[in-house]
Amino acid sequence: MTEKRKLPDTLEHDFIICDESVNRYGWRLLVGGIDLTGFTKNPVLIMQHNTFTVSIGRWKNLRIENGELKGTAEFDRNDDDAVKLYWKYKDGYMSAVSLNVIPIEESKDKALLLPGQKYPTLTKSEMIEISLVTIPGQKNAVRLSTPEGSEYKLHLITNNQMEKNEQTVEQLKKDLDAQRRLNAENIVMRHKERGVVQDGEIESLKTLAFNDYETVSKMLDARQKPAAQNENADETPEAKAKALVALHLGRNAILPSEVPFYENAAKLDFDGTKAQLEAKKGVRDIDSFVQGMNSNGQQKSDDERKSWGYYDYFKKDPEALQLMEKNDPDRYKKLVADFESSTKKSGLVG
Repeated sequence: MTEKRKLPDTLEHDFIICDESVNRYGWRLLVGGIDLTGFTKNPVLIMQHNTFTVSIGRWKNLRIENGELKGTAEFDRNDDDAVKLYWKYKDGYMSAVSLNVIPIEESKDKALLLPGQKYPTLTKSEMIEISLVTIPGQKNAVRLSTPEGSEYKLHLITNNQMEKNEQTVEQLKKDLDAQRRLNAENIVMRHKERGVVQDGEIESLKTLAFNDYETVSKMLDARQKPAAQNENADETPEAKAKALVALHLGRNAILPSEVPFYENAAKLDFDGTKAQLEAKKGVRDIDSFVQGMNSNGQQKSDDERKSWGYYDYFKKDPEALQLMEKNDPDRYKKLVADFESSTKKSGLVG
């Protein structure tokens, strides 16, 4: 059995933890920008960045010298695993350490870039922990983490004049074609939504726009919606006139023989004819009749309307609400007041 080696009073080993050179992944950090405040309050020494294991020692004498972050690892002499690792480093069987930081600021400033650098310079960071590692993840190893503990990835620098990594002509053409194809599709679909492009011509228009975007764009801009699509069928003068006259015929304010006359009059002067018909007395006056109708012209029961508030009229029969404001202002004001009171209580309005 191998005899145990005598341990010194203090098990320590000095390390260059990190410097400011470009690592093998193409980025670097400024050691002067590392915030050690939180770490120095709990300077644990762990293995392989495994924060769920018990610490095997502590870091001390952290300092920056000539652009290098240096420190002394003190191994716990009362921990068998720590003692083993001390001898591994003392005898040269292990030599690497790796720090774990949270990036705070990164810079693409060309003045900070070094030859071979592909990613931004990490100018400010916060130290999380420093580990002993068997094989470092990179030269001058640094692990990047988010505050939540997941992996943090730097963004590749583009248009970096310090690198000879230009796109090939074929790749540039491919990217340009993809953008042209997207523009062509967008212009055609926008005009389809406007109602001037038919389903059967979509693909051919996309092809034309891909080859001559400006011409197709001007052509589609000049297209006018068909007259039948410009107006809702229910909003044509004829439809409005028929609906108006049917309303007053239904309340017996006019005779069936008068329908053609009032329909023609409403086409020529809708507002004037509407006022004239509303002034006519029928079986019921106009506001009580309209209050008994829903938006489809079907009579609503009196029992149902007794429970209606302002919002019910607004959603189900806004025309009746307008007539109520005109012909029965006191009732209208009461509905409004009740509605405002209920919304304030529910917190919908201040």
